[in-house]
Amino acid sequence: MKVLHTADWHLGKKFSHRDREQEHHAVLHWLVQYIITEKIELLIVAGDIFDTDNPPNYARKLYFNFLKQLVNTCCEDIVIVAGNHDSANMLDAPKELLKMLNVHVVGHISEDRAAQIIEIRGKEEGTLKAVVGAVPYLRDKDIRKSISGETYEERVENLRSGIQQHYQEIETALKPYQRKNIPVIVTGHLYAAGGDRVEERKNTIHLGIGGLGIIKAESFSEDFDYVALGHLHRPQRIDKNRPIWYSGTLIPLDFSELNYDQVVLTIEFEAKTIVKHQSVKVPLKRKIRTYKGTLEYIKEKLSNIEDEVELDTWLKIIVETTHYLPDLSNDLDEIIQGKPVEIIKLEQSKTQDTSIDNTAYQNLQSLQDLKEIEVFRMCAQQKGQIETEQLGELESSFKELLGWMQERDVE
Repeated sequence: MKVLHTADWHLGKKFSHRDREQEHHAVLHWLVQYIITEKIELLIVAGDIFDTDNPPNYARKLYFNFLKQLVNTCCEDIVIVAGNHDSANMLDAPKELLKMLNVHVVGHISEDRAAQIIEIRGKEEGTLKAVVGAVPYLRDKDIRKSISGETYEERVENLRSGIQQHYQEIETALKPYQRKNIPVIVTGHLYAAGGDRVEERKNTIHLGIGGLGIIKAESFSEDFDYVALGHLHRPQRIDKNRPIWYSGTLIPLDFSELNYDQVVLTIEFEAKTIVKHQSVKVPLKRKIRTYKGTLEYIKEKLSNIEDEVELDTWLKIIVETTHYLPDLSNDLDEIIQGKPVEIIKLEQSKTQDTSIDNTAYQNLQSLQDLKEIEVFRMCAQQKGQIETEQLGELESSFKELLGWMQERDVE
């Protein structure tokens, strides 16, 4: 049996206020064609189909059109679970209708764990081919009762116990299938310990199950033949000895996701054994790049940028400079004029200038030791070397503003 595992589509996602409709349309079209070409029999989408709980209409249309295109193809079953970005209610709303097309949706969990056990039999309801324990993103209220006065540590431990208990109940519900010599697959949308988060997001820890490294590989039963996870955007295996995988995203969702490929995972089973596991690189219609360096380096990069692209290239530019460049944006716009390029983010990064004398401030212990104008000068220096004439004009404006604020305080 051939299975395709994907997750974290984030349909409706914006990138610096720009929508991703064209990119998502292209990548979902490619995914349909790949599924048909490779004769995929089961598709698993492990959460975060949408980016928000109230996605724009075009995102919903992309979702339903994708499912429609797979009707009457080799992909006879589709399993979709909700992620932390999804509205479980919205996903569940058409589930009975979609079930008639062998699209099995689990947004919410129910009291009966059997409702999360999906038998994969194909459209003709023939021989049992596989079984899926469909576990969506588990919200706090889904798995435990709030306890008044509990500490942060107690809450984390209670969350851990609740989620482990849920997977133990799924394991129990799947026990009867272990003797049938078919793949037993389980899904999840969470942060499992051992997974590598995207660098720029490592400082953000959410007090929710999806944001905590609350589950270890040992929490998933060895009776599970494959665990299909979503939530982390980097494709990865969290335990080298166990088939527990994150598929990652279909397209890079921000500039922090450019250092690795976007892929889908294909798994081929013979009975319960994985005989082939493959990461398939997703072709991208838009290039997203980060350039960092001196102004001369940046100008050279922009001058030689590729012209033959389907969608405009989006850039993040970081110019390393010893002094502030007030006309930088206009200068760079002139270089890319007429090119299929858009600068999405422009930053100036100060490099050390030995000509700046900080000795006057080295012995000062706190802001109370400084006059307002001295604080202003220090801030100006931190932004980069400013020409004497410019600094004088800025100081005059600052003093005028400071005087106005002091007069207002008196009033």
